[in-house]
Amino acid sequence: MSDDIIEHKNILDEPLHGLYIPAGLFVAGIAIMTYLSGEPKILLALLVLGMLIGVRFFAAFQRRRSLYPDKWTSLELEDQTLISKNTAIYRFKLKTPLETVEIPSGHHVQVRVYIDGKEEIRNYNPISSRYERGHLDLLVKSYKDGRVSKHFASMKPGETVDFRGPVGSLVYKPNTYKNIGMVCGGSGITPALQMLNDIITVPEDLTKLSLIYCNVTENDILLKDELDDMAEKYPHFDVHYIISQGSETWDGDVGHISKEYMEKFLPSPSDDSRLLICGPEGFSENVFKYAKELGWKMDFAKSKGDEHVFVF
Repeated sequence: MSDDIIEHKNILDEPLHGLYIPAGLFVAGIAIMTYLSGEPKILLALLVLGMLIGVRFFAAFQRRRSLYPDKWTSLELEDQTLISKNTAIYRFKLKTPLETVEIPSGHHVQVRVYIDGKEEIRNYNPISSRYERGHLDLLVKSYKDGRVSKHFASMKPGETVDFRGPVGSLVYKPNTYKNIGMVCGGSGITPALQMLNDIITVPEDLTKLSLIYCNVTENDILLKDELDDMAEKYPHFDVHYIISQGSETWDGDVGHISKEYMEKFLPSPSDDSRLLICGPEGFSENVFKYAKELGWKMDFAKSKGDEHVFVF
């Protein structure tokens, strides 16, 4: 927990201050009144106490929960951090600085904004860890014709966005597979970051992770420092970058995703291996085609939550 959160948190958000202490004071007060008056008011006191606890518990629960799968809630933009010329991390405040959100690996949240009076809904995979308190982070890349991404780029702290979730179908349990290969393009890195955060923070999960991350230029690689840091600290994670337009300073691979790259840097198809794909539509279609040629098991109609090959 950061110093800012500790410094500014409301003590009434803590059950000790918001529920137990008021209830304890109430009981003490009733006990004193009963002793002084000599009248048996214990039953009435317990009834009123129960009502008080129920109301306080319900109010605290409602105040602490920020996401619902079946209804929209408004969350306030806290700040935004530009990480490339057209991509930023948007941090939204949860209902209290002590709250965390439980979003399963590979699942996303839906956001709703109104642009020129029209409702616009998009899906985003949060990149913040489930253990982070008080906020939810979204990585959003602005596109030339992206109405919602442009709206995000124009937002100021204090403005709100409607959220709903979590939503998704991917099924993941620690150590279900020995190997997970991931192929991502552009802003499609967000589900991979989500998986990495979940797996790396569970010491008992020994799943080996292999990531191929494809972009146009070196400057388009999002959160490269963070990915390299994870690869250095986590012995079961390897990352390989491919860009289509190299520069004089780039010493990595230049080209496009191919069957050869997948065969070289990802696990081989087997019952103990899984392949996850996320990126622009044409990119994902090519990766899916190469996966078929390499012998991966797949359902060609639709990616199911427990399939060996899953396309986000």
